[in-house]
Amino acid sequence: MSKFRALACALAAFPLSTFVLGATATTAAAKDPELIIKITRVRALDQPDAFSKGDFYAKVTINGESVTTPRVKQETSITPNWVISKKVKAGVVKVNLAVLDKDVSVDDPIDINRVDNKRDLDFTVNTKTRKVEGFSQTYKTGATISRAGKEKKAAEVTFVVTVKK
Repeated sequence: MSKFRALACALAAFPLSTFVLGATATTAAAKDPELIIKITRVRALDQPDAFSKGDFYAKVTINGESVTTPRVKQETSITPNWVISKKVKAGVVKVNLAVLDKDVSVDDPIDINRVDNKRDLDFTVNTKTRKVEGFSQTYKTGATISRAGKEKKAAEVTFVVTVKK
């Protein structure tokens, strides 16, 4: 029996759906986009701590999975260029962005949201239309977004959301 005929017989033993589903899953996984959030600046608008400058870091949650950035010590304005990226399924992706101040006992959430009693940012990214929504205006991915809080321990955060296919 030739090698080709033996291979054909072996392949015939598998159901056709196995190959179609496997090929589809592999193709879909290869097409999953990467969501990238780059935090370019955090600037304190008031005193983050009673006796010191802020020790800022960010916590970004994408579709329920959180990533925490390194902390930058004792500054009131930083340009950290923190980059958080995650492969996501194509479509609408939920994002939460929080800036915190590292403290000895409990880390303080910094107010980066102009909505009263809401310190962090919740928004969605549509990887198909490349729109960032959840703010007073809709942004296209790649645009620079700045948001600032107005309550005690407020800061302005500047970031860019991109989608890479």
